[in-house]
Amino acid sequence: LPEISRGGPSLNLWSIIRGAIGKDLSKVSVPVFFNEPTSFLQRFTEDMEYCELLDIAARLPRSEDRTLFVAGFAMSNYASTFGRIAKPFNPLLGETFEYVRRDKRYRALSEQVEHHPPISACWVEGSSYVYHADTNIKSKFNSGSLTVVPTGVCHVELRLPLAFLERDDALGAARQAARINEAEGYFTEHYTWNKLTTNVNGIMIASFWIEHVGDLDVVNHRTGDATRLTFMQSGWTGKNKFKVTGEARNRRGDRVYEVAGDWTSKLVARPVDAQAGDGEAEIACPRQPDASGGTGDAVRYAASNAIDVPRRPFVLWRINERPQTNNTYHLTAFAMSLNDKPAGLEPYLCPTDSRFRPDQRAMETGEYELADQEKSRLENKQRATRRRREQGELRPWKPRWFSRRVDDDSGESYWCFNGEYWDERERVAAEQAPGRLPSVDKWSNVEDIF
Repeated sequence: LPEISRGGPSLNLWSIIRGAIGKDLSKVSVPVFFNEPTSFLQRFTEDMEYCELLDIAARLPRSEDRTLFVAGFAMSNYASTFGRIAKPFNPLLGETFEYVRRDKRYRALSEQVEHHPPISACWVEGSSYVYHADTNIKSKFNSGSLTVVPTGVCHVELRLPLAFLERDDALGAARQAARINEAEGYFTEHYTWNKLTTNVNGIMIASFWIEHVGDLDVVNHRTGDATRLTFMQSGWTGKNKFKVTGEARNRRGDRVYEVAGDWTSKLVARPVDAQAGDGEAEIACPRQPDASGGTGDAVRYAASNAIDVPRRPFVLWRINERPQTNNTYHLTAFAMSLNDKPAGLEPYLCPTDSRFRPDQRAMETGEYELADQEKSRLENKQRATRRRREQGELRPWKPRWFSRRVDDDSGESYWCFNGEYWDERERVAAEQAPGRLPSVDKWSNVEDIF
């Protein structure tokens, strides 16, 4: 991030808070100075910082171990919020964000699919997993704190070698028959969980700190294995601040792991039948197979490179080091990378990508007045577009890249990626003149929102 030498604008914090008490903040326009230079779609993508936990889970032959590591992944994204109290920019309707990591072998796409209520959808395709989620963030001031309550279900589908099914039979009967892809030699397991409530405390005394509270319940729908991680609420004395405890149970309901730690540094899992030993074992992040291979290659690689979890305490998750310089907004290194827009990538991004938001870019460089002006312009443009739809001048709103479906396992509705984005991106890239910036006209059924 650029180093910002000048401070932000002077604000009467109490006058703003007083007018928002008891209200849903998604319906309250606040000054841009309350934002950090990211979009919520980018914050959604931050869930992938510790994607190696899913890579490890896809190489574990025992379903109870896989469920534990999926829970570690579900918990890991909260670490990025430590020390961050500024809010991301609310995405405009139709705004998107793409993120591709060839080294990690995944690609992600998010879209703002609804505006009232505001709903964001995210879909990540990895070589051995799919992660998708959608959420409606509701937030309110309550006396001295801000409470953020996300609604929506998070999903992970692991693609696992068929050889793991043979070892799986010895663990007992599963709830569901395995969903098998014979052609590529894998079966899938589906996991779900709900996100936690977040409290921003100390607002009235201008000494902000964040805590996440509640039970994070991760369920393996095929087998019935479940892991619960409890984020403890601190008391007046600060006891239990940031603490996490938990346990993992297998399909028979037997407790197989105990978990303890905090979401700001690390979690340690201890097998209930742990062998005596010194210290905590470390499970190395597995080496990725050749990036040119597909799912079948990744599954075959996992089958021949399976990981056995040690039967003594081991580190389930450890936080990554955070940059200490030029970090005005206390972002993680991963979060900083999301706003990068190298010249070689820019011509191929969809024109609705968050990295093209002028208010967000101005905020990043400390041009607060310009950022506030641009934020107001974009919001007014969005309102004008909504009025034109209501008057029949424009076609009714329909998300471009997602459609609503119902999940068979949870019974909950979710937003499903229609699979068209990457093909459309490739088509536009083939027609794009070298060095030209993206044009809305080149993309099929994409609106000019900026």
